[in-house]
Amino acid sequence: MKYIFNTSGDYVAFVYGTNLFTPSGDWLGFILNGNEVFSSTDSSFLGRVSSDDRIVRNLLDGARLRPLRPLRPLRPLIPLRPLRRLRMYRLNFPWVDVFEP
Repeated sequence: MKYIFNTSGDYVAFVYGTNLFTPSGDWLGFILNGNEVFSSTDSSFLGRVSSDDRIVRNLLDGARLRPLRPLRPLRPLIPLRPLRRLRMYRLNFPWVDVFEP
């Protein structure tokens, strides 16, 4: 299991196996190729899991083929809420944090 944060340091999701869930356990998406995140609703590309535990997207990336959506996983056990992180460095263009408002 891996916790996902936004640039502000807020806990926004967690990865369990090859799936991404909200802190309350709702399925957000699935992960292919080790770090590519796709939406659970329409298999659209959301971004990549970065080494600093954020989901980031390159705005200059072209369109991607949408993979077949896997079956909905079982609802996982909700992990303990992690401590808030310090604010992370701001991403430079063309990278954006998917969970940063």
